[in-house]
Amino acid sequence: MDAQKYLKIAIVGVICIVVFVVTYGIYINDASRRHIEKMEAAQYTVLPVAHAAYRDIHAIVEDVNLTVRAPWTIDVTAQYEGVLNEVRVLKSQRVEEGAVLATMTNNDLLAQTASAEADIEAARAQFINAEQTVSRYEYLVAHNAISLQEYDSAVAQRDAARAQMESRIAKRDLMESEQSKMTITAPRTANIIQVYREAGRYVRAGEPIFMLADIRQLGARAVLPHDRFMQLLSVGDRFILEIQPYRLTHKAYPFGESSIPNTKLKLNQFYMSLLQVIPEANADAELHEVIWQVENPAGILEPTYYGGVKIASLDTVRKLTIPRQSIHKDAKTGENFVYTLDEDSRLVRRTITCGIEGYNLIEIVSGLSEGEPVVVADPSVYTEGMKVGAKDYEF
Repeated sequence: MDAQKYLKIAIVGVICIVVFVVTYGIYINDASRRHIEKMEAAQYTVLPVAHAAYRDIHAIVEDVNLTVRAPWTIDVTAQYEGVLNEVRVLKSQRVEEGAVLATMTNNDLLAQTASAEADIEAARAQFINAEQTVSRYEYLVAHNAISLQEYDSAVAQRDAARAQMESRIAKRDLMESEQSKMTITAPRTANIIQVYREAGRYVRAGEPIFMLADIRQLGARAVLPHDRFMQLLSVGDRFILEIQPYRLTHKAYPFGESSIPNTKLKLNQFYMSLLQVIPEANADAELHEVIWQVENPAGILEPTYYGGVKIASLDTVRKLTIPRQSIHKDAKTGENFVYTLDEDSRLVRRTITCGIEGYNLIEIVSGLSEGEPVVVADPSVYTEGMKVGAKDYEF
């Protein structure tokens, strides 16, 4: 019995040893496999990858050359020559009708006005003296103390003194009217577009000092390729104009506020609406001259030429899209292509057809399906067929 007992114990011990050895072997094998995979993965280039998906996209046209014009402009000129001793407004500032824009001084006119005042006082003294003489002569002629001829002569002298006084008053009023021209006022409510003259400059009559315009609503013209313009129209007929911020510096308005109250527009963005297309949008033409109306209630935008602006649809449309940075163009064929991944995580080049271009997305018309991965990286760091690691691209 003892021999059988020891035999059973030995058999169990052997079985335990075998199980342990097998289990340990499996563990070592799995650990080795994981280590090898880790070492192999460390040798792969890890690239950011995005997936084709249906997203909301704005249609956008970039690098547009735009000419912006005001519906009307007025040159405010000097009505009388003199020295511009004070300029009270700044370029882009909005002013109300009748607001004082600048003041001028003409020393000769001041001297003439002062001289006219002195002449009036002298003429007034002569008139008063002549009036008093006539009053005395009325009493004397009534008592036959003087002749009627002497009385008539006194009346004539009084009337002549009155006429001379009135003439000098008229001359003084003319001088004051000219003096009032030394104050330059706004003929209409508008924005200051240009300040032609600085304080201290001598200005001749008729010389422009300011240019005024109402710029709350502006006209804008640009020439767009047919396909790009049709992309804009395919999303809607409302648009946003975006100007480079550096083009809108040194203005007389408070930064940090929206150009449109109660909106999310940035200071360098403006609402646009379509006015006219030449030739019409459905015409067989390579280029269109497009005319918009631009909303500019804060007066931030001014009439001038702007190069390299963006025009985007205000509305969005849902399309199959990928990041713009993932798309490349073949230098020989001009075809657009992307790099996607096969089941073995190797790079595969795929030719695609693009549609609407957005701020950071592009519509995929053909070549990709929803969910397929695309590499978002500089193609100079990888080649087709290369096995890579992938990390999510954030955008």
